[in-house]
Amino acid sequence: MAISVVPVILLPTMDSERFERCAFSLQDRESLLTVHLAELPPFVIHFHGLRWHRCTPQAECGPGLIAGCDMAVAEVRESPALKHYLKQSQVPDKEAGGLHHFRIYLGKGGCHEAFARSVYGSGHGRMSRAFASFGNSVKLRLGRG
Repeated sequence: MAISVVPVILLPTMDSERFERCAFSLQDRESLLTVHLAELPPFVIHFHGLRWHRCTPQAECGPGLIAGCDMAVAEVRESPALKHYLKQSQVPDKEAGGLHHFRIYLGKGGCHEAFARSVYGSGHGRMSRAFASFGNSVKLRLGRG
């Protein structure tokens, strides 16, 4: 099967010139990528069940790395990188089947990639994060994550 890059979350703006900075963190066993954009509240991307993350600097991002994920979180389907990771890291079969390869290109913020169970976005603030987290857990229980 061919590799495809499918956008799953669009940032509030597709204008990479509005990107100011981002921060990746682990908070209460949850992985967060907080994206700060000019004149907009921070946008938080949650990686549920994160196994791996990397950031490639903008200068090293070729067209193949950024296609389909410019200012959007995309899933890389049939990812050779994920297949290689699963083979090398000996992830249990039950967990391996639920992992996905996600990618987002943020212009001068580079390209962030993650192998995680699911991804979802939320706005700024604790209530927004709690609502997004609750919605994602329901989605996962229903088998749509």
